[in-house]
Amino acid sequence: MPKKKDFPPDRYQEEILKILKEEPFMSTSEICHKLNMGYETGLKYTNQLFNINRIKLKKVGNRRFWYL
Repeated sequence: MPKKKDFPPDRYQEEILKILKEEPFMSTSEICHKLNMGYETGLKYTNQLFNINRIKLKKVGNRRFWYL
């Protein structure tokens, strides 16, 4: 189980955006691994960013890939 960072929600979103600027096309699992967070946490915050049009989503099979 990844270590809980206890970031405020805005900080999780900032970290995800920062990661996607470095590597512009990543799966949810790759983002979670890179930021050392649980899958459900990563999915929650990527979905939040998607819902406010900060990132885009491409589904390939059952995987989700995120990009700016």
